[in-house]
Amino acid sequence: MGRLYTFYSMKTLYVLSFTIFVAGSILTAASPTSTAFILGRAVSGLGAAGINSGMYIILAHTVPLKIQPIIFGICGAVECAALAFGPLISGSIAHADNWRINFWTIVGLGSAVALGVSVSVGHLRQNADDKQLSVTQRLKRLDWYGLATELPMTICLILSLQWAGTAYAWSNWRIILMLTITGVLAILFFVVEHIGGSNSMISLPILRQRNVAFSCVVGFGNFAALWIFANYIPIYFQVVRGANTLDSALMYLPTKLSYFNPALLFGSALSVTGAALMATFETHTSAARWIAYQIIYGIGVGMAFQPPFIALQTVLEKPLVPAALVLLNYVQMIGGIIFLSVSQNVFLDKLTNSLTQNIPNFNPAIAKQSGATGLKGLVPVEYQPQVVLAYNSALMDVFYIGLGLVSVGLLAALGLEWRSVKRDEEKKE
Repeated sequence: MGRLYTFYSMKTLYVLSFTIFVAGSILTAASPTSTAFILGRAVSGLGAAGINSGMYIILAHTVPLKIQPIIFGICGAVECAALAFGPLISGSIAHADNWRINFWTIVGLGSAVALGVSVSVGHLRQNADDKQLSVTQRLKRLDWYGLATELPMTICLILSLQWAGTAYAWSNWRIILMLTITGVLAILFFVVEHIGGSNSMISLPILRQRNVAFSCVVGFGNFAALWIFANYIPIYFQVVRGANTLDSALMYLPTKLSYFNPALLFGSALSVTGAALMATFETHTSAARWIAYQIIYGIGVGMAFQPPFIALQTVLEKPLVPAALVLLNYVQMIGGIIFLSVSQNVFLDKLTNSLTQNIPNFNPAIAKQSGATGLKGLVPVEYQPQVVLAYNSALMDVFYIGLGLVSVGLLAALGLEWRSVKRDEEKKE
């Protein structure tokens, strides 16, 4: 979706992305079956991809570089506030009434934003000459070959990581086949992107720029870790600490409260510190500790989230910025998707092994079928302490993955050039 922003009206695509997102939310809210629910979430995800890329691309073309850190910081604060209060609001609604109300609320908010953008934002184009191109010429500029290799590659990788060690053994022919297909398609994808040149989904020449490459690594590590903690900290509170959906959201809340390098380095260091401390959670960790640890991590990830976007715009000429921002968004999203699958595999594998060792006649299939939080009620009361300990141990293994990812992000942050935002903007002008 982000590739389209390079030669279509940015406003039109942004509003279209919101329309797709709202349509998916309507389908989700009204879904009569789980299949319809999944389809609705997939449609919403397509719209969200366009919204996320479009926001940064539009800002890059409308806001002077020297004040972009301020504007991007505001956007980051709003995003973190949404991540913080979203679980609280949705948990409160689900606890008090019906989960479908959450998605109907999204429909209203998304429609209002789309209407606001339609009224207040002008039609922006990367290149005015692209307006003269026919529909056929524009479609030819899309990287269809890249999409045809990247999509099945991602699906095979995610399925293999989810199934290996849980549904099937790592040595199972299905896992080996999918990993082999993933490797072949990955090689083919990079060949296709190299041949595609400027029309490629991912501009490989841009990756040769030092700040672009390290920014992608930083974004990959931080975003993947954020997804892990955002998904598994609530499970810790619900299962290990016995909180309901509302209480879990309240307990999770603390996580979200000129040169770009200092903010990135300090934020990355805080993220590593907070992640390391959260990896010490136990069944009876005091409230003071789990609140403080989440605050440390939340402040760190908030400070480290936006600088990579500023770094790209500092070192690249304006025509190259949209492609670089799309690349960074893609790397962030794929990092989250991949490591959520890895985390699920690690979590279920460690949980089932612990329960099998400590509970007589325990059937591992129960853990895989009952979901992340549904197992506790299926085990006899006398074995409940063992279940809690098993959950805590499995969650800490997942937190170690998050710790490793933010550590990689910190190391990559050290590799970014020290470039002045103000001086680079003056050169470009």
